[in-house]
Amino acid sequence: MQFSLPGDDTWREGKLVLENGSLYFRSKEESKLFIIPFLRKGMKLVYFIPFLRKGMKTDFVIPIRSIRDVIREKRNTLIIKHTGTAKLPTQEPGSKSELLLSTYLAADEHVLNEVERELVLRMVANRFSIYFTHTGEGGALPGGKNVAFEKGLLKIVNEALWIIGRESHKRIAWDDIVEVEQKKRNSSKGTEYGALSIEYFGEGSTNTSVISTIVITKGNTTEALLRHALELRKAYKIEKKLPEMESQILRMMYAGALDLSPSALASTAKALGLGEEELKNHVEHLSELGIIDLASQTLRKKGIKYVISLSKTGTSGG
Repeated sequence: MQFSLPGDDTWREGKLVLENGSLYFRSKEESKLFIIPFLRKGMKLVYFIPFLRKGMKTDFVIPIRSIRDVIREKRNTLIIKHTGTAKLPTQEPGSKSELLLSTYLAADEHVLNEVERELVLRMVANRFSIYFTHTGEGGALPGGKNVAFEKGLLKIVNEALWIIGRESHKRIAWDDIVEVEQKKRNSSKGTEYGALSIEYFGEGSTNTSVISTIVITKGNTTEALLRHALELRKAYKIEKKLPEMESQILRMMYAGALDLSPSALASTAKALGLGEEELKNHVEHLSELGIIDLASQTLRKKGIKYVISLSKTGTSGG
């Protein structure tokens, strides 16, 4: 395994050990045979062996309680986001500030899958027992009415939520979440259940591809999960109401019916009942808000989420 520690601009070869609630990183040149990072069962990696020789030096230690997120970057790189202390240039000697740091791991895909899952399961976060199923684009359920729901966990951190099944785990960043809605409630054998739909951009989607996951929870857990999810989602959506003309511009861009190229700007402005300078001002405002990409004349994630919210509410505001 390779790792790059906070402040490093190079990769080190080494071992990773989990013991007493902490991750220990040890460079290859200092590693010995008594460091055994994984236990194998057949060809499958099962779990970390919590074993570290007493007094052995380590390059770096991350307490599990300090981990805030785990992000997969491509297939062979894992980013561990964690808090740590460091002296800032403007601080007094001896004083330190808590920072959000990034440690990078690189290994074969199947190894990182096991590391990622282990860290997510141990990560301190709000957790909910759920039943879930991942749907297709547009919310289509696989298998129609006879869909099977899997038992699992949902964990929420400030940057993302995780849906963890027996054999799978899925990270959904809050920035990718379009909507969280309560669908319906039912009772079975005296127990009340609630269903939530979580809509989000699919992996690698750059346009309007929105998929969803259906989550079922028991009793009051539904309200607690929905409330917590909506509070966090609020930080990643446009809360201020945009002028009607800017909402119209976004709707037309979403539909691919607006040409903002220099040669067509005058005719586009006329079709909207605007002067050319007025249109430029609206477009520049939307660009400054991070809602549109002027270079590609496309909506950014914020813009897509805003237009979808308009279609759901049937209003012209945010």
